Amino acid sequence: MPDNRCDTIEQVVAAMTERWQALNQFGDWRAVFAKTYLRTTEAILEVMHRPGVFESPAWIVELDCEFARRYFDAFDQFESTGECPWPWRLAFRSAVTKRTLAIQDVLLGMNAHINYDLPYSLHATIPHGLGTDDLEAYRRDNLAMNRVLGSAIDKVQREVTHQYDLVLSAADAALRDRGEVFAGEMIRAWRARSWSSFVVLRSGGDTVAVEHLIEESAIDNAVLLLQVQRAFPAIYWPNRLYRDSLNSLSRRRRSR
Repeated sequence: MPDNRCDTIEQVVAAMTERWQALNQFGDWRAVFAKTYLRTTEAILEVMHRPGVFESPAWIVELDCEFARRYFDAFDQFESTGECPWPWRLAFRSAVTKRTLAIQDVLLGMNAHINYDLPYSLHATIPHGLGTDDLEAYRRDNLAMNRVLGSAIDKVQREVTHQYDLVLSAADAALRDRGEVFAGEMIRAWRARSWSSFVVLRSGGDTVAVEHLIEESAIDNAVLLLQVQRAFPAIYWPNRLYRDSLNSLSRRRRSR
């Protein structure tokens, strides 16, 4: 498996761009989450040098690189063996077998990355042995990241839905800003849970039990997200036909 470590957010963006372009070129449904992640990372990069956004910008860079590496590693492992951590396996397999709506591709990827990967990325990048006050500074930067991501939701969602799912785009227009509010609240809730999972990991208790709980929680979320088709069966097949037709048209245009 290739070495997916990056040292800067610029390197992360470059690697994500290359991966998204390859997926998009071949009509791979995993391109939806890849583009979502790319655009949110670009939003982080955009504010990195603004004074006062983060107390420890160097840590944000380290966290972003470590966080992205876990996604890259899971993707490459799935590509080479068909296996990877179960929350990612459910996301990737569902997209590859075309069992998803575009919104599910986004949410399944976010679930695996935030609820499963993030506690470990926090654990790997926040120094051990910190006192309460020092740890609180990292928590504040984690909350600041929530605000950055929340401010990017509308732009990212509109671009992704316009490109990959006009049905979802129409629904988003009908809901006006309520869809973005819901997405923002969900991201904040998931990231808060991930911070709590990190704190339990750092506490030095039964690591195996904590790791099992983190994985099972993300798996449960994925299973629930995959039930959308049962709630809205009339949407799934027209949506799949639309996405396949769109991908086929895009490939024909690129081959000219």
